[in-house]
Amino acid sequence: MNKGPLDDHFDINPNSAKAKDQEEGQMIYLVEVKVAYKVKRGNGYINNYRTMNFPTRMKNIDDMNKNPEMIMKLMASLKLTGKKIEDFYVKEELYRKEISKSFAHKESDYNK
Repeated sequence: MNKGPLDDHFDINPNSAKAKDQEEGQMIYLVEVKVAYKVKRGNGYINNYRTMNFPTRMKNIDDMNKNPEMIMKLMASLKLTGKKIEDFYVKEELYRKEISKSFAHKESDYNK
């Protein structure tokens, strides 16, 4: 096999080992989840459930529910920003599919 002028500079072999300082990026998933929330009506509450899908780097439902920034973005995407909304959380995961790896976020930074 003939070597090109840039073959020594760029390693194009997909089976080659990664460099020691090169770290794996976090996996990006496309998930479909069921979210649950309560709407205040008079003295009581009405339970509501909606399904939605979105890309995320979160590995499980607990991580999604522990991240307040993510919960706020999910609420805003469903236009649920009023004072009557209470107890918004991800109830269950319907499916998960790996779509890519993140270049900006490394696997060791996941817990941060």
